[in-house]
Amino acid sequence: MKTTYAKILVLAMAILVALAGSMSLRAAEEQEKDIWAEDEPGQAFQQAELPEKMVERILNQLAETEPERAEGLRKLREEDPEKFRLEIRRARREQLTRRYREQRRRAGEPSPVLPQRPDIGPGGYGGRVTPARPGREIVRERLFERHEEFVEWLRKNYPKDAQRLAELRKEKPELYARQVGLVYRQYRRIFEASKENPQLAKVLKEDLELTKERDKLLRKIRAESNENEREKLVKELKDIVSKRFDLLIKRRQIEYERLRKQLERLKERVKQSEAEVEKWKATKDNQVKERLEELISRTEKFRWD
Repeated sequence: MKTTYAKILVLAMAILVALAGSMSLRAAEEQEKDIWAEDEPGQAFQQAELPEKMVERILNQLAETEPERAEGLRKLREEDPEKFRLEIRRARREQLTRRYREQRRRAGEPSPVLPQRPDIGPGGYGGRVTPARPGREIVRERLFERHEEFVEWLRKNYPKDAQRLAELRKEKPELYARQVGLVYRQYRRIFEASKENPQLAKVLKEDLELTKERDKLLRKIRAESNENEREKLVKELKDIVSKRFDLLIKRRQIEYERLRKQLERLKERVKQSEAEVEKWKATKDNQVKERLEELISRTEKFRWD
């Protein structure tokens, strides 16, 4: 039973991931064509970099468990931003994996005993030992993590949907994977934004409610035969469309503000790099002299082994 249930959850998350990927692609194609496009602007670009708040949270958590690694990552952040982005994502995955395993332990589910392998650690900071896990096990754990994260978010924000899924998960697990995929498709944008940009999540939530009201009014308009009643419904629809337009503009303003801040950070990095280059240029003679002495001393040093 547990094996079947695990397969169902993995299938559910596979559906969620597939839906997210297809919708992100569609967003990139539509965002410049029509302001009424159903996906938020810049979604594909938004995945390129973790938000600053999340980065700080990851570093603070690391500082409690692995202070030397956290300090090394902070230095790497200044010295090599590209490498830092790779390593901070790796740290985030590790934290999510530990959280998932802790949830399994509390639920009384056994964790697989896996062989150990040496690992130099991110950026070469303080080598440590990490479990050598098969690729499928890693993927499955990540799918579980994302699934449980979404379900928990749904309980807090849309309890009725969460309750319906919980009952389905218990009574008809074979249908659960399909249903959770459909629910995820409906709330995906709000779920993703809630982790990175609460302001955007609030706007998306309002937009979703307006979209539902719009669809109800459209059904009533199409079914209404009385012309006077139909005109009243059309006026209500006009108000809904007007409010949605304002929200769509606000969504774009939020996204453009995020891009502007990111651009400012990039400009600052460019200035720092330029200053560093000028510093090395100014100290060329000393640097060459020191390096030369270092190389010569190495060759003349007595070797005992």
